[in-house]
Amino acid sequence: MSEQSHPQHPPRFVYLAEQARGRSKKIAWGLRFLLGVKPNPPAALTDAVANSYHRSDELGDAVAAELFANPGLRSAGINPQQLLKQAIHEGSAVLDERTPSLKALLQEAETPPVWLDNDKLLHACQVIHRCGRFAMYALGDFALLGGYANSDISKPLAFTGALSGNSSFDRVSETTSFWFDVTTPGGLERGAAGYSAAVHVRVMHALVRRRLLQHPDWNSAEWGLPINQGDALATNVAFSMMMITGLSMLGWRFSNRDVEAVLHLWRYVAYLMGDDIELLPQNRQQGIDWLYIIAIGSRVNPDADSRQLAAAYLESFRQVPGSRFHQQFVYWFHRSYATFFIPADIRRALNLPRTPVLGWLPALQFPLLRLADITARLSPRFDRWLQQRGRKAQAYIVNSRLQGRQVSFADKKTLTR
Repeated sequence: MSEQSHPQHPPRFVYLAEQARGRSKKIAWGLRFLLGVKPNPPAALTDAVANSYHRSDELGDAVAAELFANPGLRSAGINPQQLLKQAIHEGSAVLDERTPSLKALLQEAETPPVWLDNDKLLHACQVIHRCGRFAMYALGDFALLGGYANSDISKPLAFTGALSGNSSFDRVSETTSFWFDVTTPGGLERGAAGYSAAVHVRVMHALVRRRLLQHPDWNSAEWGLPINQGDALATNVAFSMMMITGLSMLGWRFSNRDVEAVLHLWRYVAYLMGDDIELLPQNRQQGIDWLYIIAIGSRVNPDADSRQLAAAYLESFRQVPGSRFHQQFVYWFHRSYATFFIPADIRRALNLPRTPVLGWLPALQFPLLRLADITARLSPRFDRWLQQRGRKAQAYIVNSRLQGRQVSFADKKTLTR
């Protein structure tokens, strides 16, 4: 299909132009080398992704308007935040005719889709637990940090003032807590922490979208809608396939069953968050196609806000609880992983500090992690031990960032990415 036969893509989606350049071939080769399959996204998918930047979660938008622009609730002395939290916790049955949209949203969330497979959800948790801390390094130091090179996806953070003070530390801590909640076995069952977090974030994203669309400087033609379907889907794929890619760089390997389980878990999270699940990948080939679309279609256009986000992310590790020596160690540790994961051109664009020698330290772990992965597949007993040890390490990181407080993401009110 020629470029002229494609529908008009928004300015921020540069897939067609980038396909003809050498960078696209390098990315395709890298994905095939790491994950074993050559990307080959169908034109229908790329067009659907291009159109998704101007689509939102319509039911979520209706709930935001109903809760936060409804004078009837406030005149009745009802706090919208408290009502939302109560309804998520106790269920849609506690709601009345004053909030029909919220009732519809919760009834949708409370009804598991016919395709949901609890065995796959459990297997996905086991895969993620087995990889321990390294799963979190792949998400933070690779997917999150590298994603800041695309300023389009970072605009909502800039417009909501989430770039100042300690907001970066809080934002990363809350995202980490959210990830921990949804990757807990049973965490996505109705009333569990992961379920509550996903539904709560859906409404909060709609509220932020409503606020930003009223901002005189928001440019929907250039950036798309705030927190649009395209950005939501790309973020979902980052939590699944980009994590798998980063872990593959470190030495882990994943069977088709592993990949499909992880994608299944995050597809269900997307269902709870009001994302367009029909566009999300369900197997290795589709996941690799999505990674290619994200890598080629996203503009590498970091602005001052992007560079501030990237710098703040690394600096946030100097705020972890502990001695000054420990804080410095954690900071340099994550700088080394960022240097290892993120391509040089992206690092330069984000003005990330170079760590040329330490950047190779993660690669030295490759043989050990490869051996652990092979042994886990040969020995169920060792696999169980590795999963337990890995989950304890993940819990330690979450609790250390929350300073030992048992805080669920759903209890937080700030915007996260």
